[in-house]
Amino acid sequence: MSELTTADKIAMYVGGGLLIVGTVLIGIVEMIAGSPHPVSGEGQIVHEALVPIEIRSYIILLGLLILGVYSIYKLVGGGPATGTAKPGIGTQQTE
Repeated sequence: MSELTTADKIAMYVGGGLLIVGTVLIGIVEMIAGSPHPVSGEGQIVHEALVPIEIRSYIILLGLLILGVYSIYKLVGGGPATGTAKPGIGTQQTE
């Protein structure tokens, strides 16, 4: 595997970090804080989150957006081919 470029590192650390923060860390904080989920008179669960669900959603979506833009960048401008194809795999051999 080749070495990581700056774009690789940014996408992994920022995009992946936002996903981890939005799912795991905020979830753990919610569990530790013991956010209540009381049931209303109509039987609906009233979600009283420590971190509003909209903010948590935006953090996760931003992480996915960064990773999505990075994947498009790698698909379009992936760099030069290394020329490491082995004969017989995807190539025709002539005799």
